[in-house]
Amino acid sequence: MNKLFNQHLFKQVIIGTKSQSRRALFRNLNLKFKYRAANIDEKKVKKLQNNKYDAIKIATEKARHLSSINKGKIIVTFDTTILFNKKTIYKCETQGCCLELLNSFTNRKHYLYTGMVFMIDNKIIQKKLSETRVMFNNHGKSVISRYVKDNYNNIRSAVGCYNIEGSGKFLFKNINPSYFNVLGVDIINFIKTLNKI
Repeated sequence: MNKLFNQHLFKQVIIGTKSQSRRALFRNLNLKFKYRAANIDEKKVKKLQNNKYDAIKIATEKARHLSSINKGKIIVTFDTTILFNKKTIYKCETQGCCLELLNSFTNRKHYLYTGMVFMIDNKIIQKKLSETRVMFNNHGKSVISRYVKDNYNNIRSAVGCYNIEGSGKFLFKNINPSYFNVLGVDIINFIKTLNKI
């Protein structure tokens, strides 16, 4: 996979994410980038409107934060949001929140949005918003309760409280169009965009 890119790019690109799922995806594809966490308070990003575009707005603020302290570098940031019942879902901070959320998803569909922003010196080069339709299997409350109890440390940092690359696979009935979007990276558009830079 490294051969897809000019090797010089790997020195120029900083991936702005602290998500272990995203980092693992890049490692598994043998893409050796530098990583930095964009430590912003996502809930304080201005002009969030509980719609699909919030993912792009948050990813943009992450990129601005990192671009301001990494001059001349290509900053790539991501954000994943979930829209369910016309409401944006944020990360849960308690087991109770995870339980309530996963039980509400059971046997229903929701939409996951992945925002991706490319920036150099605070100038947006490219941005992309991807939509994924997610359908959950029908699970009883006891199954969800056991899942949350056994996996809380892994799922509390994930939007939607699911760990699709690990023990959470059983939760899903259907994902359309992209499994990678659920991991938090629209990998096809990422590769296409980086190749144009």
